[in-house]
Amino acid sequence: MPAASNRPDKNPAAPHLRIAVGLWDWSQWCRSLLHGVQSYAHDKPYWRIHAVVGPEETRTLFRGPQYWDGIISPVLRDVPAICRMVRSKRTKIVSCTAVPPVKLLQLPAVRVNDIAVAQAIGKHLMAGGFRQFAYDETIRSIPHHDFRRDAVIQFAQSVDCPLHLSKRRGSTEPTSRELRRWVKNLPKPIGIFAWSMAAARTILNACAGIAVAVPEQVAVVAWDDDVVLAESVAPTISAAVLPTQRLGYEAAKLMDRLLSQKHSAGGEIEPVIIEPSGMLQVRQSSDVNSIPDRVVHLAAQYIREHAAENIRVTDVIRHMRVSQSKLERDFKRVMDKTLNAAIVDAHIERACQFLVETRWPMEKISARAGFGTKRHFHRAFAAAMGSSPAEYRKRFSL
Repeated sequence: MPAASNRPDKNPAAPHLRIAVGLWDWSQWCRSLLHGVQSYAHDKPYWRIHAVVGPEETRTLFRGPQYWDGIISPVLRDVPAICRMVRSKRTKIVSCTAVPPVKLLQLPAVRVNDIAVAQAIGKHLMAGGFRQFAYDETIRSIPHHDFRRDAVIQFAQSVDCPLHLSKRRGSTEPTSRELRRWVKNLPKPIGIFAWSMAAARTILNACAGIAVAVPEQVAVVAWDDDVVLAESVAPTISAAVLPTQRLGYEAAKLMDRLLSQKHSAGGEIEPVIIEPSGMLQVRQSSDVNSIPDRVVHLAAQYIREHAAENIRVTDVIRHMRVSQSKLERDFKRVMDKTLNAAIVDAHIERACQFLVETRWPMEKISARAGFGTKRHFHRAFAAAMGSSPAEYRKRFSL
């Protein structure tokens, strides 16, 4: 479906250049990209912009009989046809996708700095108390390079936090059962970087299907915002604000450079990287500000999850990355016990379970319950329970 042409030619004798913009759909992201291309073409009266919308319709751009001087598109599915077009040197192509096919990585490209986007999303999740992250990679039928995945990995490594990547393969669209299983098996609480707004919606549907609380246990942030989609579901979806219109403008600018032959046909062109604003639209899917004393409850959960380790108060503070004095004060107010007492209680609870449910020797129970030494275990257990571990086992074991 062609878009409206630009303004009439000032010079009727000038040759027209037919520029196609291939789009997935008419979503906010795609409309904004097209708007950016049109903004640049405003001062190019000899350009004729045509919007081709839909995966199958876009495929015909690269294999049909229609001749184009240039194609700007994030949709690069038909790799053999695109490679043939590149070799023919008749049509210039500009890629503007974050997941280009591996065989098309050398195409002239314009991309958003995904590392900066990942940092903005990650810092937001960390401010909400999340210290574990996940990324659900979009499944594709052809080998591709996911720059967003790279950016999430780099962020998680920079803050020394665990990252869980989906390993689902098979169909081009994940089934509900696959996605639910993946979300269910993730450690909680966790912050998920969603590849797109559509991916975020499917993740939230999976959470609802297995009764996982959002954002208490799973917080979700989409990589790009679409106000209509984000606010038409419950909970509404947080998202990064991408400079998509600027992406289209710079793609058209790069296309102009290619068409004017300022670069030789064989010369490699460095991708154009656009810096994002770093802004997020924070909505219900990741807004934990309404949860009272969230940091305290996350600290308590960390203690429970690491009861089998010989953890100390300093380990909790280091994990939570907060002021020690404030956390200790808030923890005592909310939990009516100190951080150290909560750690000891978690160790004792684990030891009681082992004493009742196993026939392990005391040395093994001491190690598995996080006490470190048998002597420390006996002393702490007697102080807390009023009896020795052996007496407790004799009284309560099955």
